[in-house]
This record gives sequence, structure tokens and C-alpha cells, in this order.
Amino acid sequence: MASLEQLPADQRAVLSLLLAQEKSYAEIAEALNLTEAAVSERAHAALSSLAEPEKAPAGKRRAEIGDYLLGQQGDDAASKTRRSLTRSASDRAWARAAAAALAEIAANPLPAIPGAEPEGAPAGAEIESATARGGDRSEGGRGGIFLIAGVLLLIALGAGFGLGRLTGGSDSSAGQQNPLPGSNASNANATAIAQAALKPPAGGPAPQALGFAGISAQGDQRTLSVVAKSLPAAPNGSQYGVWLTSSGKPAVWLGYLQAVGSGGVGLQGVLNGDPKAYSGVLLTLEKAAPTPTNPSKSYLVGPLSFAS
Repeated sequence: MASLEQLPADQRAVLSLLLAQEKSYAEIAEALNLTEAAVSERAHAALSSLAEPEKAPAGKRRAEIGDYLLGQQGDDAASKTRRSLTRSASDRAWARAAAAALAEIAANPLPAIPGAEPEGAPAGAEIESATARGGDRSEGGRGGIFLIAGVLLLIALGAGFGLGRLTGGSDSSAGQQNPLPGSNASNANATAIAQAALKPPAGGPAPQALGFAGISAQGDQRTLSVVAKSLPAAPNGSQYGVWLTSSGKPAVWLGYLQAVGSGGVGLQGVLNGDPKAYSGVLLTLEKAAPTPTNPSKSYLVGPLSFAS
């Protein structure tokens, strides 16, 4: 039985989006250019690993219970699942094991897991589980599980994107960018250490744009990943680029973003130096010829949050 930290990065990312951010399969699929089936498959695989695989119900039944726990069923389907759980002690035991693991990242109480119907009780009577009653579900629980790097990996794995790779150090410009296969399997063992949700600044030129940045560690290597979507098409001779910012110091140029899908751009590469020397990520539109020395107009900005 695996812990959350032992799950592949893409599975942890899906669980985080479903439970911490309360997104639906459809919303995640649209945001990451995946199919709903690809999203649900990752969620179901994660539950299978978290909750005693040897005691798991059969595939279709397991998927139904998983969808119920993850809040992905409509009222009628959820009622049907609750009724069926009252009739199977083994299914209830598996569901409670899964719920106990999911509660660590859930923003709100999970759906109740019914108990067996006492004699004389009305059909469908439920006994709320300890998991559903509460517990610490704050994002800071267990020091916070920083999964933006997992989200970025999910994009790469699910959509087959190739991200631009940057080289260069924390106090130097980026070097040559080369294609990097998005499906780099070694990233699945990386530990996410920082994240930034990138949003348009007030009055910015792209109010519908959004993006994510993550810094992950694998051994002595630090990897920065950035993705963004819904940006306006860059004019001829211009390209979107990424900067790291820090209080009282000049912004550090990292490199230009490459197209990674319909309306998306991304960059991934090695980051030298101490990531904690930086406080934020900035996405700008720059002339594509010389290496920029100062940021131009900001399209997306976000502060870096570091895992404790």
C-alpha cells in the first residue's frame, strides 16, 4: 500500500486538483488538454495504490467508489453508490482506507461512507465516517504537498508535449534551448519544492491567461518547469519568456517559452543555485532577437511558495 508521497507525480497532481482545488474530471481535462478518461484513469490508479490493492473491489466497482469519494458523481449515482456500500462490508472497508489517505489533501470533508443498515433502520440510513467528519485538511497539513511540478509533468505525460529546455545559472542568462521530451520518466521521482500560480497582473494585457511554475529536486539537480495557456498570439519577432524575481535585485532571465499545445507555451530546464534566492516568477513578451536584460510588460506573475 503506497503513501501519497510515493505515488507517481501525475497521479498526485490529479488528486490535488480534484480534492484540494475541487476540480472536476472535465475541468482538469480541459485545462491540461487531456481526455476525461485519461484524468479518471490516473485518479483510479492512485486510489488502487493507496487503499490496500489486494482488498480492492473489481475494476468497475472500484471506479464507482473512487468517483464517489472524489466527488465526481451526480446525485443519483452518488445515492446508488451509498446504497450499495451499505450492503458490502469489504467495499466499505476499502472505501474507508481510501478516504483516510485522501483526507490529507482534501479541502473539505469527503462524502460520507455509510455503515451497515441497522435492523429496522430506513433504507439508505448512513453512519458518517470519522474521515467525513473532519480533521485537518488545511493546505498546510503535513507541511503542504506541493504538486505543481506534478501538474506540469501530467501535462507532458498526458499530452505528449515537448518543453523547451533552458540552460544557464541562477545569476546568468539562459543558454541555448533544445527540445526536451515531456515524457521524461525520471521526473516522476522528483520532489516538488516550490510552486507559483501565475495570474495576470491588474490591468494586464491578457486577463484570461493563466499559468503554473514549479521547482523540483532530484538528487542535486533542481528543475524549473513553467507552463501557460490562453495567451494572445505573439506578434512576429516576439516571444514569451520567463524571469525569476527577488526583492531588491534585478530579475534573472531564464529563457523563451516554446509552444506545447493548443494555445499553450512551456519551458523546463535545470536551475543552478539556491532556488530560495528568488521570490517570484514573471512571464513577459520580449523581442526574440537579443537576450533581454530587463523585463518588458508583464503578462503573468506569481510568488513562489516553498514546501516546508
